[in-house]
Amino acid sequence: MSGNELPDTNILQPTIEPLFNATDDKWVLMVGKYIINMGGVEAATRLLISIVDRSDNSPVMSGDLPSRLGYLRRRFPREPKERHSRAMAVFEIAAKHVGFRNIVAHSPIIITGHADGSRHVQGILNITPNDPFKAGELVGLDELHSRVDESAALSRDLLSMQEIFRNAVAT
Repeated sequence: MSGNELPDTNILQPTIEPLFNATDDKWVLMVGKYIINMGGVEAATRLLISIVDRSDNSPVMSGDLPSRLGYLRRRFPREPKERHSRAMAVFEIAAKHVGFRNIVAHSPIIITGHADGSRHVQGILNITPNDPFKAGELVGLDELHSRVDESAALSRDLLSMQEIFRNAVAT
């Protein structure tokens, strides 16, 4: 074989194949929506920090999401107490989503193959190395769907704090 000839493709095995079928569209959409919503949470924290610090150049801007959430949590006005309690609940939900976002972004997707060559997404494997009783747990589509809705509400809740932080900074 000279350098210009292509190898016989009949002897090569495919090394890359598409993983998702049309039946997996819900998974693709839900993962995409969740990651986009968490991008909204990321943006909301940076916007709120720019209000608190009166600058978009604050060093905390380059911190990770948990650091930014903690920064805002510590600076949220303590009065009135009811509003403060609601805000602390929002920050707590946000902290839980940080962990779930990492599961979605970094965990393996469990895909089963079928005799007809098709594949089907079973879930996202949340590997639990610190649990001596189980190696992991499967995150299903229903749970992911509920987290999509919750993360959208979380972005809205964080953005609703703009005026509160503006007023706190002004005083």
